[in-house]
Amino acid sequence: MITAPDGPAGIEAFNREPIQLILVDYFMPGMTGEEVVREIRKRDQLVQIILQTGYSGEKPARVMLRELDIQGYHDKGDGAERLLLWVDCALKTYRHVLAMEKNRKGLRYILDLTPELHRLQPMDDLLEGLLWQVEALLGADNSFVATVNPEASTPRLAGGSSEGFVALVDNTDMHIRFGTGRYHGADKTAALSDGEQRLIQEALQRGAACVEDEASAVPLILGSRTVGVIYLDRRTGQGRDRELLEIFANQAAAAVQNSLLYDMATLDSLTGAYLRGFAIQQLRHALKRSLRRGDELSLLMIDLDRFKQINDRYGHPAGDRALSTVGRFLCECVRESDIVGRYGGDEFIVILPDTTAAGAAMAAQRLLDRGADLRVEVEGTSIPIHLSVGIGTVSLATDGDEPLLGDDTLVETIAEGLIAHADRALYSAKGTGRPGESTPISWKQLLSARAA
Repeated sequence: MITAPDGPAGIEAFNREPIQLILVDYFMPGMTGEEVVREIRKRDQLVQIILQTGYSGEKPARVMLRELDIQGYHDKGDGAERLLLWVDCALKTYRHVLAMEKNRKGLRYILDLTPELHRLQPMDDLLEGLLWQVEALLGADNSFVATVNPEASTPRLAGGSSEGFVALVDNTDMHIRFGTGRYHGADKTAALSDGEQRLIQEALQRGAACVEDEASAVPLILGSRTVGVIYLDRRTGQGRDRELLEIFANQAAAAVQNSLLYDMATLDSLTGAYLRGFAIQQLRHALKRSLRRGDELSLLMIDLDRFKQINDRYGHPAGDRALSTVGRFLCECVRESDIVGRYGGDEFIVILPDTTAAGAAMAAQRLLDRGADLRVEVEGTSIPIHLSVGIGTVSLATDGDEPLLGDDTLVETIAEGLIAHADRALYSAKGTGRPGESTPISWKQLLSARAA
């Protein structure tokens, strides 16, 4: 309890400390209680105030309650029991008003966030954003979002550590995509605890938010279909938190479904790299940006050595595992601005925007060095994976002779020429263990070569 001898001291104490309820006398040195109330109301509309008087009749109670926006007007002659009743009512009112204010801010937060949620974007970006937003909304520190594979008829969750991460659920296990708090850096093969699995499965089966001990789970439902679940290691407790989370989850479900469709249309499910058509489209966009700035752009062409022998000797499942290993290895090794695509069969391309030939050579050598220990295990046999890399670099300096950027045919010709350039370098690198380098070529030379 905080006390003050007069009005100015009371206002100073109010400015220093978080206060829910104020008892103030009507007559005090320096300021009247009415003046104190008006000053406090300029700063805070939620704090509950009970004005006390030893003299009944200054103003009718209903007038004081309305004019000063106070929650009680107590005549000291009515005794302590009446005051305690005012106090009890004021504290209950404060809790309800605070809940309404939190809901109002939470709903406004969700409405402001909705356009960003529904922006077409890769699943990794969306899930990371979802996690941060729900933590900001409800104050949780450790949480994860799991999304159900569109092809899985029944959501299945394998286990993990008891800390938050973002995961993608398929029909066999949980693939961790992102983590925060205690879940940060969680082992991607770890299992969820029995309690976490039980709570998540209950939420998925019931189609409603579930709370247990110190955790909550709410399903992401789109129409009649469950697309995922949000897990928090925090009780949503009072109904207001659960309602906000469910409103947020309704928005998130539609965004997750859109992102799943986006990934299906752009990503190769086996390797995690972009599909060829999408990767070539991104190459054209990168070339247009580099043409405007006059930068160099590089491209790596990568394939698996003796891939046919792996398929012939160990079977196509082993070949698929090798492709999957290489694709995910490439995605993990490149910069955020680089683009990894599966060009076809066992060939991949890596687009390196704003990268010179020297920079591309360093990137290629780094891939070869880090990939030297790549292997896949097949029926107790460890199969080594060997990579070859070819480099193509195009100079997009215009020197005042700028191509027609709106002419997609010209950009497509440059893209095709650059890929062919890197492919020739790849052929020369086969079996050497070193990147195949080629002399940087200008966009004019690529156009001239195509015309010839």
